[in-house]
Amino acid sequence: MIEIFKSSDTGLINIDTYEDNSWVNIVHPSKEEIDSIINKFDIPRDFLTDPLDIDEVARLEIDDDDFILLTRIPVLDIDSEGSHYQTIPLGIIILKDKLMITVCSRENDLINDFIQQRIKNFDTTDRGKSILQIFNRTNQLYIRYLKQLRHKAGEIEEDIQRSMKNEELVEIFKLDKSLIQFEASLKSNNRMIQKLQRSKLFKMDESKEDILEDVIIDIKQAIEMAEIYSTILNEMMNFFSSLISNNLNIVMRFLTAVTIIIAIPTLVASLYGMNVVLPFQQSPHAFVITLIISAVAAIMGIVLFVYRKWI
Repeated sequence: MIEIFKSSDTGLINIDTYEDNSWVNIVHPSKEEIDSIINKFDIPRDFLTDPLDIDEVARLEIDDDDFILLTRIPVLDIDSEGSHYQTIPLGIIILKDKLMITVCSRENDLINDFIQQRIKNFDTTDRGKSILQIFNRTNQLYIRYLKQLRHKAGEIEEDIQRSMKNEELVEIFKLDKSLIQFEASLKSNNRMIQKLQRSKLFKMDESKEDILEDVIIDIKQAIEMAEIYSTILNEMMNFFSSLISNNLNIVMRFLTAVTIIIAIPTLVASLYGMNVVLPFQQSPHAFVITLIISAVAAIMGIVLFVYRKWI
């Protein structure tokens, strides 16, 4: 899918033709759409195909007067099994400082925020500022999703405390996996932003400097949050693993004690079932006496286990 937008006095408008100072948004393009863009603007094919590779890392590439910024953005998938967080590449291509193209393998909240004009003062004629606004919004999404991850981890922690099930531990593992992806992507984005800052590909005025400063502050905050939350989740998994092992030991110890206590009356009954001369065998109360001996022996075993704190 290819959409073309341009800033106007009334805001962002959708246009039908490629124009200077416009923004071309490409989402999950077909081979024909990729070929048409390459033929139209004479740009390297990998500028369009690299952002479609889910494993691409953030980087900056320059080709004559054109350059591409590859960044990784967070996405949230919601299905019947719940919500899942991951990161995907987004390509930002600047052609001879006249046109901006964004390329992504799927629709996402980041680009939709710009299309739906939720970002103030977004101007397609100022490509440097537009790039920084995309980075700034990306970091804000990371921070928002990280807070959601932490809240979800808190809910899982409460569920595990009430009833420990494998499903909760699997959910914690999935959250930890998402945090690892977030942390790796944020660090990769940070390196790319530092390289962009040194490259001086566009002029920096006061407004761009302010946005860049926000971008740097937000990405550092997001990296710290990802590292802290990941550490917390790891400690949580270790804690609950230890708790499960301890509970298992308690259960096994209790069952062992019960088995021993039950074995005491069985031993007494077995002895009195032998075909030999036994005490009280001539007494009319032999059965009652046997029961009393068994009960006393079992009670003594219970008292011993309680005293030793085995049960």
